[in-house]
Amino acid sequence: MKTKFSELLKVKKQKVSEIEQKLAAKRHEKEVLLTQKVEIESQIASYALPQEGDFSAMQMALSSREYLFREKEQKEQMLEQINYEIAQLNLLYKEANIDYEKILHLHEVEQEKKLAQLLKEESKQMDEIANQLFTRKQTKGQL
Repeated sequence: MKTKFSELLKVKKQKVSEIEQKLAAKRHEKEVLLTQKVEIESQIASYALPQEGDFSAMQMALSSREYLFREKEQKEQMLEQINYEIAQLNLLYKEANIDYEKILHLHEVEQEKKLAQLLKEESKQMDEIANQLFTRKQTKGQL
């Protein structure tokens, strides 16, 4: 049953759904970053410096190792940023959900009022019909 809150309820529900989708995307992005970080850590753990060779080979090995450490640090920073964004989205979700629940409650109250009004009108109509039938029987009985 439509009420004056129906359209507003629809808009609030869309906003909640939109935030849920963004939150799910950020959580997925976080999982991907965590996986990448673990892979880099395993590469660092298994990395071995050359035991023999010239200076340039050693220098390349050290720069490769340094690159892996920078990659790990970058992933950690990205994870911090994603965690912050997830926290912000969680707050937005809570607020949007509270607004939605408020409007939903008002919508349901309005529906109950309309239903009660309809039942009251139907009862009046039924009483009127019963009264008319009673009057007809009375007039037929007098004839």
